[in-house]
Amino acid sequence: MKCFQLGDDHQYREVGEGERVDWIHFENPDEEEQKLLREHYQIPKDFILDALDRYEVPRQETVKTKDGTALHLSLVLYPEIKKQLTSYKEYETLPLAIIMAGQQLLTISTREPSFLEGVYQDIDPNHYPTKGNEIVLDILWELTSAYIAGITEIDETIQDMEENIVDSTKNESFYRLIAIHKNLVYFHTGITENHRIIQHFIKSEHYAEDASSQTLLHDIQVISRQAAVMVNESNQMIDHLSEVFSSVISNNLNNVMKFLTSLTIVLTIPTIIGSFWGMNVGLPLEKNPFAFVLLIIISILLSIITVFWLKKNDYL
Repeated sequence: MKCFQLGDDHQYREVGEGERVDWIHFENPDEEEQKLLREHYQIPKDFILDALDRYEVPRQETVKTKDGTALHLSLVLYPEIKKQLTSYKEYETLPLAIIMAGQQLLTISTREPSFLEGVYQDIDPNHYPTKGNEIVLDILWELTSAYIAGITEIDETIQDMEENIVDSTKNESFYRLIAIHKNLVYFHTGITENHRIIQHFIKSEHYAEDASSQTLLHDIQVISRQAAVMVNESNQMIDHLSEVFSSVISNNLNNVMKFLTSLTIVLTIPTIIGSFWGMNVGLPLEKNPFAFVLLIIISILLSIITVFWLKKNDYL
């Protein structure tokens, strides 16, 4: 559990219990922390469990506590690196519960999202949050920007594969393609579903009369649409790359088979000659002391002529 206070300089400061707290983040809350959420903040159990469910989808919900306080849940999906290898990254999308309890913000996730560092460490001077609900907008901004950054890395990986596709013969290329396909599927779902949440905030009465919030929401909507377009473009590029990659692999395989077939034909010539002169019957040159050397020379000449003919007809 991390507690943050938003200072007058618009910077977050991590604070301890007993101080004024504007935002509390729960990372994979244990039983004690879940009990604190249920009893002290009166957070419904399903809000907590949904934030810890790997397969939960974005949604919004509002409930009221026993004392009449409205709890607003916004469940979104954020990108996180699942596996990082030398030549590519494999992403997954995980749920993040954003709960407004009065003027206090609560967030719950299975692990601390990496993009949150951009929220409380590098605040955009043009996007100053105040208290409560306005902090949510800064989280949405950084979350959507994280998708943009992830898609940009995917595009760089696709470009690298395009540049080296001719030399791609290892299974690693297939693994990279599979990882990119999975990343784009997760990203498409997360961006599409999160965009609905953003649209809800734009229509919310709470932000209707706040010009700065509307401006920030407009910016979030713009980059969300940008992320959606980038995902669609990346999907088209990777589909095209998959077709080209399959063609290249097939062509490389054909070239290998063509070479091996030609090599077999060339090596068959001395084998046939050796078989003929190895028969236990009367043969030309059998009394000649240089017969073996002559047969070798003839085999080599015929092999050279065959290689030349194969290359001339593009069979080798």
